[in-house]
Amino acid sequence: MVENKMVLKAAAAEADASLLQVNSLLLPVADTALLVPQVAVAEVLSWGELGADDLRPEKAATSPHCYGWVRWRDHDIPLLSFDSVYNGHRPPLDNNLKIVICNAVFTASATGFYALLVTNFPRALRLSLEAEMALEGGPSDKPGVQMEVSLDGEEVLIPDFEYLEQIVCEIVEQNAS
Repeated sequence: MVENKMVLKAAAAEADASLLQVNSLLLPVADTALLVPQVAVAEVLSWGELGADDLRPEKAATSPHCYGWVRWRDHDIPLLSFDSVYNGHRPPLDNNLKIVICNAVFTASATGFYALLVTNFPRALRLSLEAEMALEGGPSDKPGVQMEVSLDGEEVLIPDFEYLEQIVCEIVEQNAS
């Protein structure tokens, strides 16, 4: 009986520790990386997976942050440049780029999804309050960035999803007009 209690206590401690962990992704963009929770990402596509009609740049509207619309799983979703939001520079489209399909949960939740262009495949990591990873930083005053942090010596950005989704809403409204 005592042995079963020890097993139960160990299992409970393990469950408590898992509550303090966040499965995350580092999304590489032109000059930095974005740290996002894994649940924010629905799928990652290689540029080469897109068909000839899957990207419609003519629908970029008037937003400097939008490359156009991507056809994904029977949805038309805007393809954004985080770099354009962050530093005003929209990198050229390239066959080596990846497209991250993001779940919209704030103001753009009615659209369901939007896409971000990244320079390579995301890197998975698990953040834990008890881990050796140092997550230090503070709030940012840069557009589209909630926080600038240092993660094991690497400077990364935590995006401001509400800000990004506001841009998505504006793009969607312009497209509907």
